[in-house]
Amino acid sequence: MVKGFRFKKNERSWSEPAFRFMRSTLIPVTKMLFRPRIVNRHNMPLTGPCFIYGNHSNYFDPFMINADMDREPTAGVMTRDQFHKTIPRVFMDSIGIVPTSKYVPEPSIVRSVLRMIDQKRMIVIFPEGGRRWDGRPKPLIETTLKLFWKMGIPVHPVQIHGSYLAWPRWADHLRRASVEMRYLDPVHASDFSDYETFADHCRNLIHFDEYNPPAEAFPVSGSKPAAGIQRLLYRCPVTGVNGAIFSPDGEHVFSREAGFRYRMNVASRLAGPDGEEISVIGLFDKINQLPVVYENPTERVILEHSGSQIYTIDKEHQLVKLEKGMVTLTPDQITIRMGNRRFHIPLEEIRVISVEQNHKLSVTTPEQTLQFTLVGKSALQWQITINRLKNGEKAVKSF
Repeated sequence: MVKGFRFKKNERSWSEPAFRFMRSTLIPVTKMLFRPRIVNRHNMPLTGPCFIYGNHSNYFDPFMINADMDREPTAGVMTRDQFHKTIPRVFMDSIGIVPTSKYVPEPSIVRSVLRMIDQKRMIVIFPEGGRRWDGRPKPLIETTLKLFWKMGIPVHPVQIHGSYLAWPRWADHLRRASVEMRYLDPVHASDFSDYETFADHCRNLIHFDEYNPPAEAFPVSGSKPAAGIQRLLYRCPVTGVNGAIFSPDGEHVFSREAGFRYRMNVASRLAGPDGEEISVIGLFDKINQLPVVYENPTERVILEHSGSQIYTIDKEHQLVKLEKGMVTLTPDQITIRMGNRRFHIPLEEIRVISVEQNHKLSVTTPEQTLQFTLVGKSALQWQITINRLKNGEKAVKSF
């Protein structure tokens, strides 16, 4: 019964009871955890039609945007992976959120947005296509910018300061902070002579580094800030060994290979034994400058994971659970073994590769989308490594 349940919605495609329930539950939790502060409140829209867009690092960003919007909810698009869970699907649908596949153009999404505009909805879209891993800007999806340009309705930029440090994507635990929601002047496509000028302006408005927010937005407290750091620092920055970084207590960061020991504070800054501050982002950059190295040169294996749960996405965009198996990355393909079955995904055929929920990798080719779990491994490492190989980089036998 719950699986197929949908709230009855009004003529503007949202459910009043569901909206009130979410405002009485999710919004108080959001305010308690992140204490969002609105700057330039006069620029915050209260009804549509309009677009709202901003930088995106935290699961709670959409709720922070809605924190003081008590007259009506925002509509928008959300990654389809969230709609594979029954309860989130029911409530997201109840306020007019529609599912989309990351980075994959879907004509149905344009039709859904046109319908939202007709219904005079405020439409939230995060044009980076996913949460930031390191707090730095990601390229904006071009089709989203073109949608802003063509629709002829106001575009409201919002800079979300402090969201990344309050709950880094890689982290197991959030931190207490006061996130700043800075609403900028609305942007109107009609004020620009051409698309490129308009698009550049939209990009520049959210092109800032979240690792260094305003002082008021820095976290003030938190438990085990280093827990989960191995998702970001997936190799030792000194020796290049995979999986060498760990945090046994959620506070100190060690390397099994290099022997260093740092202590992390709630702002994701590391301190060495002499008190010197070390940037997590700097270590991340150092890791990404290391060459791609074979884990098993004889078999030309770069990365490998056993016990992955394999899924496929069917024609109705539903997640279909297959079996558990072995996933192997070699220089020219991904191989998935499930019992006697074997799939080969040539890297040259991969059109889209994305990380879902931090531990799943989705790979889309012209024929199919496969998803596999990488529990205990860094899905980010797999994504970065595959993209480096696709760009022509060659793996080496040793570091």
